[in-house]
Amino acid sequence: MTAFSKTPISTAVITQFGLDLTGKIRVDLFAGGGGATMGQEMATGKAVDIAINHNPKAISMHKRNHPGAEHYISDVYEVCPRKATRGRPVAHLHASPECTHHSLAAGGQPRSSASRSLSWVTVKWAGQVKPDLITMENVWQILQWGPLIAKRCKTTGRVIRRDGSVAAPGERVPVQDQYLVPDPKRKGKTWRRFLQILKNMGYDILHGKLKACDFGAATTRERLYMVARCDGKPLYWPEPTHFKAPAKGQKAWRNAASCIDWSIPCPSIFLTKEEGRAAGVRRPLAGKTMERVRKGALRYVVDHADPFIVSVNHSGNDTARCQSVQEPTKTITGAHGFALVTPQVAPFLTEHANATSQRTMPADAPLGTICAQVKGGHFALAVAYIAQHNGGFNETLGRHPDQPLTAITTTGSQQQLVTANLLTLRRNCVGSAMDEPISTICAGAEHHALLEYTLAPDEEEGALRVAAFLMGYYGTDNIYDLRDPAATITTRDRLALVTVVIKGTPYVIVDIGMRMLTPRELYRAQGFPDNYVIDHGHDGLKFSKKDQVLMVGNSVSPWPMMALIEANMSENISEVMEAA
Repeated sequence: MTAFSKTPISTAVITQFGLDLTGKIRVDLFAGGGGATMGQEMATGKAVDIAINHNPKAISMHKRNHPGAEHYISDVYEVCPRKATRGRPVAHLHASPECTHHSLAAGGQPRSSASRSLSWVTVKWAGQVKPDLITMENVWQILQWGPLIAKRCKTTGRVIRRDGSVAAPGERVPVQDQYLVPDPKRKGKTWRRFLQILKNMGYDILHGKLKACDFGAATTRERLYMVARCDGKPLYWPEPTHFKAPAKGQKAWRNAASCIDWSIPCPSIFLTKEEGRAAGVRRPLAGKTMERVRKGALRYVVDHADPFIVSVNHSGNDTARCQSVQEPTKTITGAHGFALVTPQVAPFLTEHANATSQRTMPADAPLGTICAQVKGGHFALAVAYIAQHNGGFNETLGRHPDQPLTAITTTGSQQQLVTANLLTLRRNCVGSAMDEPISTICAGAEHHALLEYTLAPDEEEGALRVAAFLMGYYGTDNIYDLRDPAATITTRDRLALVTVVIKGTPYVIVDIGMRMLTPRELYRAQGFPDNYVIDHGHDGLKFSKKDQVLMVGNSVSPWPMMALIEANMSENISEVMEAA
């Protein structure tokens, strides 16, 4: 048996499980792909013995990564606790019931009583096998868990059906056909009853919110955790190990940038439908998506005081080699839809010419050989952020890559990486033509040793296209020639509204690219190591990207799970050590 290392790096170290000296077993009721299981194993060094989930693909992924468990592909209510445990005592029971019908993300959609009742299975197991320790994870809105009532028409007061139609006068609509919503007068009633039943069974209980980024994951995913025990030992709440603004000796949040594979290119958002099909992406983008990209570019690229910078190849091919100059990320949801930007202290430059070779260098290093040809040695930067494309109550323009990702959803459509490709312009000057003598090259740190030059025709075309796109946000279609004075549209003068000033050096945006985050990037942000198998199951069956994203969106981040268990296992550890 093997376990995954606690180290939050791309390649985890494999360690050996410790021997189970207590003889008690561990159960994961809503095992999914294995996030909660992995957190438990990271904390204890012991394997989970029983894993239950209704999704065959999720169980297959779990079995591939946690082969020592006994797996059940079943509704949790159909598994008899006494038969599954075969009389063995249970040290730890974990449950992560479906959260969709408690979450605010469901908006005004009808709610399912069956889905909301899944937490009761915890009481069933507590009554039949009395686990020493019970943990549960769910959205924090479960604190408002209460009865459902039929939604009623504001005009007539009559019941609304699930299909949105209004009942006729005097008509009785069966419960299963009603558009059910939480009763605002009885918020939290069922949750309080749930807790009281566990207390009546002899359990002491603690519950509260934990943010995954506070414990080493690169996502701001915030969930309610409950811990209960009936063995008379005290309960403890975990202390954060990572901080947004760390003091001396403290660890900083891991950022989104550390989870992104910067070698994967971001296709231009301006591609036509045919060009997008050739590049394997959907283009043109929807109007709302373009609006979010536009707003995010202005906030995180044009107006950001310290943009996140990567080096990028502009030689005409579709490859990009990007390097972050800083580290961490943010909360991941099941439909990954977030926007992050990571500030960089030392930007990187990329030399790109007609040759296939490419060199990168720190921006404060001397510039490489300057070529006088029109398509000669140009140097460029790219500024990146992560755009979030879900709306509703959680609508946001995105995030800076030095922050963790937001929560990852199950659809894989929300968080998307956006890069703005830059070409350098020297201060408020457009430079000299290539058929004229080369202007003075500044070797001082203030200008990062960058060269003044005019844009090549295709680059100028791209810059004007980007300018028109960004200026549309301000309700104007005016396009300014790059050689004309800059128009003051934002709080600072910007050349055609698309220049970005980095440590005193202006850059003009010539293209904007966007791509979906890959499943592996999402699993990294959620806290899974790179050696966690996500693309196929125990039997070799391949998982589609949709399947992979669905499972990470439904998963528990291993790191807060590990922290909660570690905080409540110290007495067990001391007992085992004394017995040994």
